[in-house]
Amino acid sequence: MNHVTLDTPRHAQFSASYRFISCRTRTTVFATLMLLLLLTGFLPLCVEAADTVFNSKVVLREEFTRLGGEAKLFVKAPVDPYLPETVAVAGAFALSYLYDKDVRSDLAANHSRTLTHATDAGSFVGDPYLHIGVAAALYGAGALVDHPKLMRIGEELGEALIISDVTTVLLKDAVGRGRPQTGDSNSSFRPFQFKNNYDSLPSMHTGSSFAMAHVLASETESVPLKILYYTGASFVAFSRLYQEKHWTSDVVLAAAIGELAGNAVTRYRALPPGKLTLAPSMNNGVPSLALLGKF
Repeated sequence: MNHVTLDTPRHAQFSASYRFISCRTRTTVFATLMLLLLLTGFLPLCVEAADTVFNSKVVLREEFTRLGGEAKLFVKAPVDPYLPETVAVAGAFALSYLYDKDVRSDLAANHSRTLTHATDAGSFVGDPYLHIGVAAALYGAGALVDHPKLMRIGEELGEALIISDVTTVLLKDAVGRGRPQTGDSNSSFRPFQFKNNYDSLPSMHTGSSFAMAHVLASETESVPLKILYYTGASFVAFSRLYQEKHWTSDVVLAAAIGELAGNAVTRYRALPPGKLTLAPSMNNGVPSLALLGKF
């Protein structure tokens, strides 16, 4: 199958537009986080409110301890208890790797103004910085109005995003895979060289979106809502392919990482009473190990 190349000026225009949107997103999220920090920091001076990670060392310590337990479940999950699913994902990754170039060519040959605008929006809503802002906003809003469930959802989203995003960042630079827009093949790798546009595998937008989808889907019994969350995450993945930011195999692996991160968070919180796990912790600034569980 012949490779179809996008018109360079038009592609450059879309890239510049997306960089502008991405920059604006980061600025907005940073401002939101600072506002939440100020509000929750000064809130106890005005009214009686729930302790938060912003104003309580105890709550912050508990958050790090819980995150450590969730991270342990995340690391173990591909073998225990999801070994069959891991094998299936490995097969899907290998298959998508074989067809990376074909998928890219097919998408490049079917560009349209409508799809371009739609995928611009898809990449925007899939921005990991925006997701962190949403999680912080939910957590902060729950603290301001003393709504424990809202705070918990914000916590779960934030924890799932941290696990997913940290994992993808580490893999990106370790693998050093060239993005499609570099013009290299899908087998071009420059590990640990930290070069621009050689951080394709896996897709952080996709991983972050699936982590959010899992957490939000776990909060509802509505099948249509569950489908909506995962459809949104899938469209983010498609948007990254359409814009030549990633190969198909990049988003396949990222979706699995995001799903696993969300699963680790919800599974940890659903641990039955008496279930213990060992996790890293901090005690007065001294690294230590903590037994975590529900009693």
